[in-house]
Amino acid sequence: MPFWPLNNLLTDPIIRTDARLAKILPVSERFKIHVMFEAFNILNHTYATAVITRAYNAAGGVLTPSPRLGEGSATGGFPDGTNARRGQVAVRVLW
Repeated sequence: MPFWPLNNLLTDPIIRTDARLAKILPVSERFKIHVMFEAFNILNHTYATAVITRAYNAAGGVLTPSPRLGEGSATGGFPDGTNARRGQVAVRVLW
């Protein structure tokens, strides 16, 4: 299939569910504390960010189709370097 269109192999859809919980704690009339918890990729979906693009293998002058064409080959990257489930805590003091 040497005449396939450019970029015709699709990667997995990116499905992420992120959430944030925040609470404002008034310490006095002048001071407030913001407490936040953020979770990224809560449902822990993994998705391929790159695919194998070699369509044929050449051996001894014979071309054979590659059985792994279009299979995912990487799962990191966009948008923040990983698709692992993560959480973080933040505290902000306002005065």
